[in-house]
Amino acid sequence: MRSPVSPPRSPAPSRRLSGPPAYVELHCHSAFSLLDGASLPEALVTRAHALGLPALALTDHDELGGVVRFAEAARTAGLGGILGVELTVDMPDDAGPRRTHLVLLAETREGYGNLSWLVTRARMDRPRGEPVVSLDLLAQHTAGVFALTGCPRGWVPQLAREGRLREARRALGVLADCFGDRLAVEVWDHGLPEERALVRRLLPLAHALGVPWVVTNDVHYADATGRIVHDVLASLRHERVLDDMGTRLRPNAEWYLKSAAQLAITWRGHEQGLTQSLAIAERCAFRLEHLRPTLPAFPLPAGVSADAYLAQLVEHGATERWGPPGTAQRTTRHETQLAHELALITKLGLAGYFLIVWDIVRFARREGILCQGRGSAANSAVCYCLGITAVDPIRMELLFERFLSEEREEPAVRVRALRARARGHGVRTDHLPGA
Repeated sequence: MRSPVSPPRSPAPSRRLSGPPAYVELHCHSAFSLLDGASLPEALVTRAHALGLPALALTDHDELGGVVRFAEAARTAGLGGILGVELTVDMPDDAGPRRTHLVLLAETREGYGNLSWLVTRARMDRPRGEPVVSLDLLAQHTAGVFALTGCPRGWVPQLAREGRLREARRALGVLADCFGDRLAVEVWDHGLPEERALVRRLLPLAHALGVPWVVTNDVHYADATGRIVHDVLASLRHERVLDDMGTRLRPNAEWYLKSAAQLAITWRGHEQGLTQSLAIAERCAFRLEHLRPTLPAFPLPAGVSADAYLAQLVEHGATERWGPPGTAQRTTRHETQLAHELALITKLGLAGYFLIVWDIVRFARREGILCQGRGSAANSAVCYCLGITAVDPIRMELLFERFLSEEREEPAVRVRALRARARGHGVRTDHLPGA
């Protein structure tokens, strides 16, 4: 394919992903794109890893339901798991709101929060099954988000396909106003003449406004064999049998996850569209494991820390359970065990969590609500002293580490390990929780 323009500027990368291949798939749908994506997130990650891609973005339709499975699979595979969404947006048009698609990628934690907010509003504000947001709502939540102009159903591509190039240029300018340098014109080549004709209209628009352009394959299944599954899903979506689908089905099996070498053949002479994907991927450094569960703040007495207040409550409960220190029922073994548990709770930063559970149990009992701690919490002397559980773990010789252990990588430990690994690679960690 030949381009009539020279390449526009590139966004400055934050940190270079090392080694070939110089391509990252930034537009990829999983089975969480209901009746449109034909592969599970894990299968897409496995395929990307086998192809040697350094990262992969998950961009399901108006949906973030697959991000946990995707992020965990990517972390296990050592693959950069970029979180995104293909959002449905009503854009202004002379004939009324125009329904369009826009690919959004989380660059930062704030960006992921904005994606979550937009997806939530898209679903809350519309009838079930018809998620959409307005351009005005989108424009208010673009911080930390990188945008691609999307598939042929995107705002700019739709106008360009209709030959309304002046309006397409104006639309691209509006998106540039919303996202600044966090915007790229998306192009694709699935072997369709009409797609190539559309790309020949999009590239001059990108060049004219100084917006970078990037290649994606708009992936809907992991490998080419997934086409039949996608066809069946499309039939279900249209409520027709396969024989009656006709042109509603895509004309070939090219919407699968491809290697950099495959795409380099397709885009020979225009490899800057492939390397641009790498530069964008470098900017999208947020990963789901950067999040730390947020708990409500327990109201503490003035000048008292959560660890100190927890220790006070435990001492009060221990006195009620076993009597004062030094008595026959409260031995050195009891003191050692409580000190061990409280030290680990402090180390993991979980004192607030124990205080919240204690407060819930206290409220339930005050209101006459049946409440009983269960499971491995019964192995904790702290839980016993707080009244959360009813079994004396010291008398029953239960193992506390079955309930809480540093080796089990509790959330706080995972965050510290993540910071250590990042620092070992020369990466700044001040954006991580607890840094």
